[in-house]
Amino acid sequence: MKTKRTAKPARIDRRSLIMAGSAGLAATALPLPALAADADRSSTPGSRVPVIDVHTHMYTEGWLARIRENPDDSIRLVQGEKSEEIDYRGARIARISDEMLDWDQRIRNMDEAGVDVAIVSLTAPNVYVANKALSVMLAQQVNDDFAEQQSRFPARIRWFASLPWQHQAEALRELQRVQAMGTSGLCMLTNILGAPLTDPGFAPIWEAIEASGLPVFIHPTTPFVDGMGLSEFGLANTIGFTTETSLCFARMFLDGMFDRHPGLKMIACHGGGALPYLIARFDRMWERSATPPKSKAPPSSYLDKVWYDAIVYDQQSLTFLVEQVGSDRVLYGSDYPFLIGDMAGMLARVDALPSTIRDAIRGENAADLFKGLP
Repeated sequence: MKTKRTAKPARIDRRSLIMAGSAGLAATALPLPALAADADRSSTPGSRVPVIDVHTHMYTEGWLARIRENPDDSIRLVQGEKSEEIDYRGARIARISDEMLDWDQRIRNMDEAGVDVAIVSLTAPNVYVANKALSVMLAQQVNDDFAEQQSRFPARIRWFASLPWQHQAEALRELQRVQAMGTSGLCMLTNILGAPLTDPGFAPIWEAIEASGLPVFIHPTTPFVDGMGLSEFGLANTIGFTTETSLCFARMFLDGMFDRHPGLKMIACHGGGALPYLIARFDRMWERSATPPKSKAPPSSYLDKVWYDAIVYDQQSLTFLVEQVGSDRVLYGSDYPFLIGDMAGMLARVDALPSTIRDAIRGENAADLFKGLP
């Protein structure tokens, strides 16, 4: 049985990364540390490829106002020491800073960092609340607000739409509406109020999304677990978020999601979490498990059917990600405007890669994936 993934041919493939600056050297002979160093030597300053940020967020005044006007058990705004904070399921998950609402400041910061286009999304908790009317209201509000900002900054701003995902009929209606409004894609969380994205009840929505051709940006949220100590030391972000992404996509691979919906275009946050690092372990379990797998092929066979942002925070990790998934599957992201975000630093690491790889991640891959970008 074949268990080792082979990357599909791409305009810019992994071999070009390994061979950069090493003409005549066998690709498999170059270890990762040397590869990272070679990337520094072969980079070419001054790329003219526009930078497209696929992982960057905003809240909106309208979205916040709807929450204030409609108290809900799962989400509310509370006053913190310096500003309002979002309380989600009893945990403070975000502080509302000026950068999260000020679009003019966003454009100035993009200019300073060298980012040309931002495809903004609403991060956790998105619009997932038990109250149907509120969920629909929040989705419509944030989608309208994002579309308005695109009209203000048509050369700089694009947006991912949010759907009231847990309410099927309403989600399908909103999907039709945002397509007509010109959304670039859809944003959803790694679970919908605790339900996995592979839940059979969501199948009609996935079918409609696949038919739409819209890319799907999947952002992690705080896991639906208790007693793991995630409330301390920022662990809900560092461990919780990355674990959520790993679990979400591993479940999709193993459940046969990409066999049922081969046309889906999904983006995994934060470099795919731990999934690229653990994929061989998943393959081993797929081979040895007593439970018959639902997927037609080993998990690693699906690794290059997903896109990944480049938010990994160091050069070696970025090099490893590109080698694992293929340079045609990595997209620039910044995680602006959150404290952990870093527009300039993320771009500097991308720009340190060999020129063809650099340009692919800066914007060429995103331009291929998303239609109608400036």
